[in-house]
Amino acid sequence: MKKISLYLSVVGFSLFISCQQKSNNLEVEIRLTNNPQSQYAYLDLIELDANPITMDSIKVNGATSNVVLKGGAMNPEALYRVRFEKDQYFIILVGDQNNLKVNFDWKNPGSYTTNSGGSSSFKNLLAGFNNHLQEMDDLKNQIAMKGEVMDSARVIMEQDFRGKATSTGEFLMKYADTTTAPAVAVYALGISKNLVTAEQLSPVLANLSKRFPGLNKIKKIADAFQKQSTTPSSENLIGKQAPDFALNAPDGKLISLSSLKGKYVLVDFWASWCKPCRMENPNVVAAYQQFKDKNFTVLGVSLDKTKDEWVKAIADDQLTWDHVSDLKFWDSKVVPLYGIEGIPFNVLLDTEGKVIATELRGPALSQKLQEVLK
Repeated sequence: MKKISLYLSVVGFSLFISCQQKSNNLEVEIRLTNNPQSQYAYLDLIELDANPITMDSIKVNGATSNVVLKGGAMNPEALYRVRFEKDQYFIILVGDQNNLKVNFDWKNPGSYTTNSGGSSSFKNLLAGFNNHLQEMDDLKNQIAMKGEVMDSARVIMEQDFRGKATSTGEFLMKYADTTTAPAVAVYALGISKNLVTAEQLSPVLANLSKRFPGLNKIKKIADAFQKQSTTPSSENLIGKQAPDFALNAPDGKLISLSSLKGKYVLVDFWASWCKPCRMENPNVVAAYQQFKDKNFTVLGVSLDKTKDEWVKAIADDQLTWDHVSDLKFWDSKVVPLYGIEGIPFNVLLDTEGKVIATELRGPALSQKLQEVLK
C-alpha cells in the first residue's frame, strides 16, 4: 500500500471537487529558494469531472526568488496545483482566499508553508492519513510474515489491524466534520470509502450539508449516499442463487463458480491496484486459515488489467485459494452480473450456491462464518 504523496498529481481528486465559481480572482505568490535548474512553474485548476486546466505559467531559475501565478476567477471549493516542469514536486492548494502565499524550498520540499488555512489543513490531512496507512502497512507485513501460521500472536496482529482500519476511518470522519474548508471535507469523504460504516458517514454528511448549504458536491454525495442506503444493490442478491460464471485461473485453467457447489464459498471481488482490497486481504487470509477445514473456501475474482500484477499480488498477499479473472478491468463480465459498484466486494454462498450474505469485511467475515460453520 503506497502512501499518498503531498506532491502527487491530483487528476483523480477532481472527482470530489465542486465547480462553482466566484467572481474574485486568484493570485498565487511563491517565494522560491534553492531551485537547481531553469524550468517552468505552472498553476493548474482542478475542477469537477474534468482534466486539470493550466491557468498560468512562468519560467524560473536559480536566481528567481518570487513569482506570481494567476488563477482566474477564484473557486474556494476547488484544488489548485503548482507543479514544476523538471521536478516531481507538486504543491496542492485550496482556494480559500484570493491571495495565496507559498514558501517553497527545493532542499526541503515537504515543508512548504502557506498563508492559506485550507491548504495547510489539506496538507495535514494527507500527512495524518499517510501515517495511518504506514501503521496499517507495518501490521499487514507482520501478518504476512506469519504465512499460514495461526497462533495467538497472529490473532492479536489481526485485531490490531482491524482496530487501526477503524481508527483511520474515524480520523477521516473527524477531519471532514471539523474542517472549515469544504474542499478538504469532500476529499476526506472521498478517501474514507471502505473505512467507515453507513452509521458513521450519515451524521457527518448531515452536518456538512448544514455547514455548507450552498456546496453542490456535498449535496451530490449526500444524495448518492441516501440513494445507496435505500436501495443497496448488494442486498438484492441475498437469498437468491448466485449468478454462475466461468473464468480462467492464472495457469489458464477454466474454473466455474458452480463447480464449487457443496462448499460454503466466499466470492471475493478485488484487484491488485485496489488499496482498500489489499488492506482487507489479511482479514480474508485469516478467515480462510481458520475455516478452510470446515467445508469453506474462497474464490478470488480479480478486476485486474494485467496478469503479472495480478499474480504478483496473489503471491505478495499470500492468497492461497483459487483465483480467476478475464483481465478486463471494469469491463469484466462479473461486474454487471453482480451489480458491482466498487471493490472490495464479496458474497458468501451456502452449499447450494445461494447468497447468504454480502459485504463481509473486517470482523464481520469471521463472525458470519462462525455463525454458519458450527
